[in-house]
Amino acid sequence: MSGLHPLTLVCFPHAGGGLGRYRSWRDDLPDGVELVLPDLPGREGRLFDEPFPDVAAVSTYTLRSLAAELASSERVAFAGLSYGALVAYDMAARLEASGKRVEAVFAASQRAPSTPLPPINWRSMAERELLTELAEIGGLSPDLEGEEEFLELFLPTIRAELHASESYLRPASYDHLRCPVFLYHGTEDTAIPASSTLAWRDETDRLLSRSLPAAHFLTGPDGEDLWWEVLRQDLASCTTGPAFDRATPA
Repeated sequence: MSGLHPLTLVCFPHAGGGLGRYRSWRDDLPDGVELVLPDLPGREGRLFDEPFPDVAAVSTYTLRSLAAELASSERVAFAGLSYGALVAYDMAARLEASGKRVEAVFAASQRAPSTPLPPINWRSMAERELLTELAEIGGLSPDLEGEEEFLELFLPTIRAELHASESYLRPASYDHLRCPVFLYHGTEDTAIPASSTLAWRDETDRLLSRSLPAAHFLTGPDGEDLWWEVLRQDLASCTTGPAFDRATPA
């Protein structure tokens, strides 16, 4: 690993999503990469905890709960899908503002932080309409739509985090990121138009954009994780250090 310190990769899920996808990466991580998965409310072991109302609250909590890990790690990067991509960006911006070096942001299936989308108002959307919208972007299996227990447990978190994602805009106080951004977008993504990702180039001077033949969640027809296949290659090249500097404007 050319004498470099291990790279700590902190991952954030999509709205209402669990961490199972990221856990599946552990057996296939490139040498020198350590995975850290924040324990966020509204899912898994904290299913009955109130979800955070906005991205800023997630960042504040994560910075506090991972303070020891972040302080001891010489090399930190953030990854996130959809809602999680905005959290990853916000975390990187805050850490850089504090003087901490961030190695990279790996952002998937999300608009640029400065580019708002037409509001959908997920919080007040009727339940049936919400389920239909989720199913259309691949965020809900059709066979779960009638599961009352699922609705009761997960929809409040999904609503809250979709609203947080929808309402987030880059704070005016945030500086241009010094770290590179690796952007991944599905060519079949109906939730995030490709045009809304263009302004990511305004967030960093080093942007590498990749288009994948997939819908919003970047999985293949047989469920294969297309995002991980590409992200793993980027991580492997990153462990040598200079690969980060080869990220160029898309």
